[in-house]
Amino acid sequence: MLDLAEMFTEEDIYFELYRHRAIYTNEDALVVKAEQGFQGTETKSLFLKGKNGRNYIFLTFTTKRANFKQLSQLVGTRLSVVSAEEMEQQTVQKSGAVSPFGYDIDVLLIIDEELLDHEKLVFAPGRPDRTMVVLVKDLKKILSTLNMETLLFSDEVNK
Repeated sequence: MLDLAEMFTEEDIYFELYRHRAIYTNEDALVVKAEQGFQGTETKSLFLKGKNGRNYIFLTFTTKRANFKQLSQLVGTRLSVVSAEEMEQQTVQKSGAVSPFGYDIDVLLIIDEELLDHEKLVFAPGRPDRTMVVLVKDLKKILSTLNMETLLFSDEVNK
């Protein structure tokens, strides 16, 4: 796992990094967000595996259920959530604190297109006791810097 704060600093990408008690639920996240004062759209990153063996991250809203049928159609293979044990072994991250960025392994990032309508994204950078905030307008530079392959997901696909 790459050190995102270090990389963003080197690349002059705006970010906020907060240190706090570990967060494991959406309810805890709301309390810590109020305590710390950070602002932005809360996100979650689902670590997925395709039937083809490739890994994927689906970046979406914390309150939104993933439509696996549509996601599978988008990438062309059946997707499932990776077990906490397998994910931790591959990424050294804890369940509930999956980062959308910064992998040493090949991961295709699927971004919920609705997130692009917001100003700031709030996410766990791989640790449950850290929260990072980035500007949506910097996503293109972040993804280019990290050389991440991405797809946009829209709920309107195949409706």
